[in-house]
Amino acid sequence: MDISTETGTLFAQVGETRAIEILTGAGFTKLDYTFTPFMEQNRSVWNEAGWEKHAKVIKSYAEDHGASFNQAHAPFDFAMPVDEAPDWKRDILPYVARSLRVCAILGIPHVVVHPLHNLNWHDRKAEVWQLNLDYYHELAKVSEETGVRIALENMFQVDRKRGCITMDMLNEPHEYVRFYKELDDSKHFICLLDTGHSGLVGEDAADSIRVLGPLLMGLHVNDDKFRNDDHLVPYQGFINWDRVLKALADVDYQGDFTFECLHLWEDKPVELYPIQARYLHAMGEFMVDRLRQFKNAN
Repeated sequence: MDISTETGTLFAQVGETRAIEILTGAGFTKLDYTFTPFMEQNRSVWNEAGWEKHAKVIKSYAEDHGASFNQAHAPFDFAMPVDEAPDWKRDILPYVARSLRVCAILGIPHVVVHPLHNLNWHDRKAEVWQLNLDYYHELAKVSEETGVRIALENMFQVDRKRGCITMDMLNEPHEYVRFYKELDDSKHFICLLDTGHSGLVGEDAADSIRVLGPLLMGLHVNDDKFRNDDHLVPYQGFINWDRVLKALADVDYQGDFTFECLHLWEDKPVELYPIQARYLHAMGEFMVDRLRQFKNAN
């Protein structure tokens, strides 16, 4: 099982090449390439002519430093109208499709694509469900073209009246499985679980892992305190990590162990980034070793 981490927050601080140097210097041989929020804000090389050449350069740079890209995160921070069905074919699909085409050059097997979830899940569940079936079926055409699979992810919403976290697409694990099966397309889709998103809506990540079982092929590993989308390093929040690791062992999870600890680099001097990266990789080694212990005990 390879230990990986998202790259976007570090890219934003020090740029792509320096971020790759820091992460590989800390021991990471797998990197989760983050396209958001740069693409959807039209401030990325991926929006420009010549993006294919840049993809080859970055892939080569990572390989020269002993790493490859195991996963990616498509753009998702779109300014969608509140409680109005988005024109996703015009405003969203081109960006996400481009990210899949970049992934094909980078050699990335799957990219996380958030569901369309600006509509109120509680009041318009059936509409949101069908909207996303249509959306993902259209993306399957791009997956077929590129060979890059699409990873679903459990999400949450913020109640605009009460200012609190509420349920959303794919966060109730049985509904997640039902949606995946309704897509009826295992060639182009996989299931990924964000451990922090589970706790935010009152679900237990370990229980969700057991329900998803062999469908689970990717992770966003992060902790939170169940009030905000904290994306903390494990053991800094309230998740019971022994339960999570035991569940991963029990379902014989075969994917990578990919961190999404977005706030690790914030409010710290750049000089500390290599130390932070080594700390995160050491945390990964500890957790993967503990997961193996649970597997061996089965």
